[in-house]
Amino acid sequence: MKKQLILQLLFFFVVSSGLAQEKSMLWKISGNGFKQDSYLFGTVHMLCPDDFEIKQKCLDALDKSQKVVFEVDLSNPDNAQKLQAFSAPDTAFIKTFSDSEVQKMDSVLAAEDLSIKLLDYVSPVAVISLFTMKGFNCADPTKMKSYEMELSALATSKGKVIGELETIDQQFALLKDIITPQLFMESVYQLNKYPALTAKMVAAYKAENLGELNALLQDPTWMTEEQKDKLLNIRNENWMTIIPKMIKDQSCFIAVGAGHLAGDKGLINLLRKNGYTVTAVE
Repeated sequence: MKKQLILQLLFFFVVSSGLAQEKSMLWKISGNGFKQDSYLFGTVHMLCPDDFEIKQKCLDALDKSQKVVFEVDLSNPDNAQKLQAFSAPDTAFIKTFSDSEVQKMDSVLAAEDLSIKLLDYVSPVAVISLFTMKGFNCADPTKMKSYEMELSALATSKGKVIGELETIDQQFALLKDIITPQLFMESVYQLNKYPALTAKMVAAYKAENLGELNALLQDPTWMTEEQKDKLLNIRNENWMTIIPKMIKDQSCFIAVGAGHLAGDKGLINLLRKNGYTVTAVE
């Protein structure tokens, strides 16, 4: 489960989308004089087993690709070791709250069969991840499936090279910056909203409806505009310094959170602005 914690917080988030008529989570990247096509796939980092499916078109695209690229390669043993270290508790975090705030949060969490004492055992990032997992209402949360882990296993079995767009240190530095005490407290108080919103977003994802997904993700329950900018837009810009070099000489299957695809500052639009033809694989 520890490998899965970072995936949860990077779950969905997205900005305005002009892709409502193009229903797909898989996009082909071509043009710019390249002889080979590459693919961009939007994931939900975790899903309940009954909702999880890797469609044949994704399997076909992966087969055609020489390299499979993730935000972070969690199959890397070094990354897994760092992930475990990042899950360690931050003893100073709980001390930022007053006694009355701790008591109020614990009362809310008790109604969800949780406790504020979780912070004694794992990091705030891990606790927020647990909140997200509960929102899925899986019959058995320990059996949640990860697109990244499943696709990584497939790629490895087929002898594909695996790459990553950033380091796990970069991801956790970002999460530590975003998860302030204020955001943590607000997340606790909004726990009851997670299941209904998550169910709608999962349905939109399964229907490959980026327009509907975007509309749902505008709900302020998730994050402020400043936090979304850090989580999405800045990272997309950074990735656009990496992706063109990756796809220049070899076909790549690039799998990132679905929230990174759409919008003016989303990867689809950024790739198009850089001269690539990006088309939905329906």
